[in-house]
Amino acid sequence: MLLVDLQTRVRIALTNTLVNEWSLFSPTSGTSSPSERTISFHLGWNLRPLVERTWNIDCEYDRSGMALEEVVQFNDETAGRRIPDLIVHRRGRLGPEENLLLLELSADHATRGTAAGDFGHAQAIQKRFGYAYAVLLDLHLGDDPSVAAPRPTWHWATLEGGPVTREPLDVYTPEVLADILGRGSARLQA
Repeated sequence: MLLVDLQTRVRIALTNTLVNEWSLFSPTSGTSSPSERTISFHLGWNLRPLVERTWNIDCEYDRSGMALEEVVQFNDETAGRRIPDLIVHRRGRLGPEENLLLLELSADHATRGTAAGDFGHAQAIQKRFGYAYAVLLDLHLGDDPSVAAPRPTWHWATLEGGPVTREPLDVYTPEVLADILGRGSARLQA
């Protein structure tokens, strides 16, 4: 699958997550921001119909407890290391042709620091297991739960070429993002 095709599919899945699960991001949902684990589940759920059925989509999949170097161990956040938030792969198989996408998700990288979503960590796991693509998707939700204003950016890397851009890019143009947020808000009020 080409990078542009995969980016389109992830963008569609993110759009569907923002619109259909707007209550996750809405100020009426409570006083805290949604967890990366919750968002990843919904993103994977919306990505499932967009990729061929030969691929498996998993959140936080541990590859059978293999002996791994510390930088890529799939341990929980309390140990200072992260499990990938979402992967598209073929279960039980190893190698670049069996690992399509590794996605690190951050609700807000700027305010929570590197523990939540780290592009360098995503690239380390990408190289170790041969994922064709890795992406850090940062939703930029912010610290103020009274305002529902995701501003998603992403930073992609390919296995063969490394980072695709020097810095993260906006997932949507401002006009498209405004439309998506409006549809999500309208859906919640309906």
